Amino acid sequence: MDKEYIPVRNSHLHYYRAVPLYYQNKDHTFGLYKPPGKTLDDMRLEKAHHPRRLFIKHLDKIKSINEVQRAFNRQLEDHIKSGDPEGVKNILVDIVEETFTEPRSGSVEGLSETVNIIVSDCTNESDILNRILGLSRNDYTSALHSVNVMALAISYAAHTDMSLQDKKRLGLSALLHDIGKTRINADILSAPRKLSNEEFNRIKAHTTIGYNILDTCRFPQAEIKLCALQHHEKADGSGYPRGLTRINPVAEIIGLIDCYEALTNDDRPYRNAMDPLKALTIIKDDVVAGKFNRKIFEQFAYSLL
Repeated sequence: MDKEYIPVRNSHLHYYRAVPLYYQNKDHTFGLYKPPGKTLDDMRLEKAHHPRRLFIKHLDKIKSINEVQRAFNRQLEDHIKSGDPEGVKNILVDIVEETFTEPRSGSVEGLSETVNIIVSDCTNESDILNRILGLSRNDYTSALHSVNVMALAISYAAHTDMSLQDKKRLGLSALLHDIGKTRINADILSAPRKLSNEEFNRIKAHTTIGYNILDTCRFPQAEIKLCALQHHEKADGSGYPRGLTRINPVAEIIGLIDCYEALTNDDRPYRNAMDPLKALTIIKDDVVAGKFNRKIFEQFAYSLL
């Protein structure tokens, strides 16, 4: 297939107005199907009166992600207002997955509005974050993990009475902390076995990769990229990638929450979830060993009540 063109999901077709759509001829050339400025008629979508596969140009990829983000964000607001936690979680995962198909400046910044909606609207729907976390899916992905860490982080921010801006900053840092994993082979990330040293080192590189991705993005807060880089650092210097002992405060918070989510989520392909109390006990042992900040741990534990 011509690399200039990318197939699009049929479920996304009705979101595209500014982005033109193309069809593929039998001789593998491409023709314009929908010009910019128009949408596909809903009736034609329902009756599938369009080519089986439609495409966008690769140069329109960022623009297409932005259109899908805006449409998903509108749906997100509707699900929050109607008190539909499953709808909220599914839309959040969809938004992150769509953004992570092209994780670079121009697409990643669009997640700011998603976090703004969650922080602002969930203030009036205080139970919805806990209900989101209580929902399981059978496809554990980096996107799902990031959504769970974000929900835990915003709950922590609410418990510690952070300002609205700090809640948004912490939530966005959480949502993007593992963005570097988009450049790691999926077979390694989901391997149901012990990894080789080479494979584990490749996974550890996601911190530096994530920092480099976010360093090209137009975020005013340095904490967002520092969180991607430092969330696996430990206060005793035993973490990675640099063995730091002085860690950015946002990265310290997300690092602890990231660890808790990884221990308690039962969607992992290679082990069962831990009971929350057992997970907190294990993390407390790391606090005693000097790996995690005690105050952050205590505040996080209380935020789960």
